[in-house]
Amino acid sequence: MSEEDAIAQYGEDNIEVYHTKHTPTEQVVREPSERDGYNYAKLICLKSENERIIGLHYLGPNAGEITGGFALGLIMGATKSDFDRLVGIHPTSSEVFTTLKVTKRSGDSIEDEDC
Repeated sequence: MSEEDAIAQYGEDNIEVYHTKHTPTEQVVREPSERDGYNYAKLICLKSENERIIGLHYLGPNAGEITGGFALGLIMGATKSDFDRLVGIHPTSSEVFTTLKVTKRSGDSIEDEDC
């Protein structure tokens, strides 16, 4: 579900969005001037249901595999707490979903540190 659809359906106060912008794992070993760009990852959570994840978005390499890998969890009603308890497979770009801390509501920077 998109963030806009979630807000329309559940109300802005009932949605928490965790997100980050980070360097793709495959590029961390390159010099910053040689990197191709950044990835963006976002979880959209329903606050009234223990932060059940109702949207997962990823922009970066291997997006199909990454989103497909988490699809079963979303179908089964995974929560943000469930994702926090996962051990991220390192080094992969998908591990970022297990470490998301910054919310849009906080206004904090989404610039992530390299691994």
